Amino acid sequence: MAQSPSSMQGFHELLLPEELEEAYALLREAGLDAPENVTFALGVYEDGVLSGTGFLAGNVVCGIAVGKSRQGEGLAAAIISRLVQEAGHRGLEHLLLFTKPSEAPKFGALGFHLLAMSPGAALLEWGRPDYKDWISGLKALPDGRVAPTGQETEAGSFPLGSVVMNANPFTTGHRHLVVEALKHCARLLVFVVREDASAFPFAIRLRLVREGLQDIDRVTVVPGGPYMVSRASFPAYFTGKVAHSRIHAELDCTMFAERIAPDLGISARFVGEEPYCPVTAGYNAVMREILPLHGIACLEIPRLAVAGSAVSASTVRALLRQQGGDAKIPASLVPPSTAAWLVSAEAGPVLGRLREEVRRH
Repeated sequence: MAQSPSSMQGFHELLLPEELEEAYALLREAGLDAPENVTFALGVYEDGVLSGTGFLAGNVVCGIAVGKSRQGEGLAAAIISRLVQEAGHRGLEHLLLFTKPSEAPKFGALGFHLLAMSPGAALLEWGRPDYKDWISGLKALPDGRVAPTGQETEAGSFPLGSVVMNANPFTTGHRHLVVEALKHCARLLVFVVREDASAFPFAIRLRLVREGLQDIDRVTVVPGGPYMVSRASFPAYFTGKVAHSRIHAELDCTMFAERIAPDLGISARFVGEEPYCPVTAGYNAVMREILPLHGIACLEIPRLAVAGSAVSASTVRALLRQQGGDAKIPASLVPPSTAAWLVSAEAGPVLGRLREEVRRH
């Protein structure tokens, strides 16, 4: 039999709507939003009163809040410890923690290491494989094309440039961005957003990007990992909440500018113009502010336009939703490799879900 709130004492998983609403009220009191995609919610009760809460959203620790009467007593650390323990029970060996900058130092004693800090947020991690493992894996790619040699500047001003794309799905607009970026750099590193929060699964998106660019020399396509445009570093990209998008964008850009770019030798990042999505447009603006401060160029490439409209993955998805069983998209919008996949048997389940669901990306 479930305990009544008045009899609760200690740590409890929050399951009932009224329990979760009480936790969200505590978050609002602390100036925090309710987390998205929660997989576990924890509450701390004293004499039936909720005095602290914390959440897991996959492998992201978030929503840590303590009532005013219990602040400064180490309760937040105890909540984190319980969440780490729960993550272990769920088989999670690597965790990311999104928190306020002022809160970051207290988590060092719990084994969390700071990855990046901006004025409004901090990102920490715990466990393995960690950031160093991810960077080492990129540097050890079989073709050896990630680490710059310093001898490849004849094709452009920058030895190694970069592009980050979701490619949901890969379009002629994405290919245009890569072709134009290559005019400015010797080699280009294309990161594909790894989060599986899009209509097209990550494995499919990564494959379509690689197939769509395989005929272009000087390009390496790699998974973006959990450190760029992820639910931990830039949650607003997936929720569409403009209110806090700048805070998230600053953290994501700081992580790229202070850690990823220097570790890989990236000296330029290329982005496409964003005429539709205010969150992405705001992210581009933050990049133009932050990256040059760290010696990294940020170049915006005009979008490929067809019949006066910018080519976008959202337009392709809209067409796919309208077509029912027909997945033939004009060649002006998707390259042959994407077009071929869209009419394959493998695409059937993905297109079926796409027509039933409404997603941002």
